[in-house]
This record gives sequence, C-alpha cells and structure tokens, in this order.
Amino acid sequence: MAEYKGIERRLVFRLLDYWEKKKNGRKMPSLDDIKASELGDDWDWCFLILLGDEGEDATFHHIGSLIWPADREPLIGKEVSATPDDSLIQQAARFMPRVMELGVPVSIGGECMDGGDKLLYRSTLMPLSSDDEFVDALFGGANCRKVTNK
Repeated sequence: MAEYKGIERRLVFRLLDYWEKKKNGRKMPSLDDIKASELGDDWDWCFLILLGDEGEDATFHHIGSLIWPADREPLIGKEVSATPDDSLIQQAARFMPRVMELGVPVSIGGECMDGGDKLLYRSTLMPLSSDDEFVDALFGGANCRKVTNK
C-alpha cells in the first residue's frame, strides 16, 4: 500500500485545509478565492452553490464530474432543491441551512443510494462570503465508494 507523505489522504480534510488557507485573516473566503487550478484532481469531487437573497433560490455554479457524472441531466444553474432524492450531491448539500446560519464548515458522512449504487460517503460544506459578513455562496466536496454486499 502506498504511503502518503505531506498530503492528507482524506478529501474532506484537504478541502477544509484549503478553505482555512483561503480565509487569509477573514472569517471566510469569497467565491473568487476558490480556484479550480489550485485544487487539481480534487476539483472533480467539488461543487459550488450560489445563494439568492437569504439563501433562497440556491443554484449550482459548479459540480465535479465525479459527484454528478456528465451523462446525467445537467444541474449547473438549476436549484439545489431539484436534486434527486438520496443522490450524493443532495446528501452533500443537505446541511446548507446550518452552514448559512453558523457561518462555519459542516462535515458529514453516511450512506446513500446514487444511480442505483449504495455508497458510503464523506462530505463537507463550507461558507463563502463576498463581504465577510453574509454567506452568499457555498463550497463543498464529497467523495465515496460503492458498498458491496458479500
């Protein structure tokens, strides 16, 4: 088994570390601080949500291909509330109200069904703010593995 040196093995912890570094002395980073080029392969496990007034009309701005495969109906620009029940992306985004209220990251894990597969997943959802006061976007990530019945 490969041994990792200098890099955290869990996606959730890498993303939380990235978010912390991007704060740069603020309570939270802004949407403009999140750069696909800096996240490398992890970007395919990430998503960005734009929030309307008071969190209403939350829409997807980015969804990585490993969370929502390209052969599915596109969700970019669609409301988060329109995601299919029990999908990985829905599970990863379900703590939006809590993150918006508290202004801090929330990480969760569990099982869900997605595309007919039972998945074991870990996810994180982190607040973003253009004025460092009101949460106006969310940065999240999730990864998973299929659960096999033996």
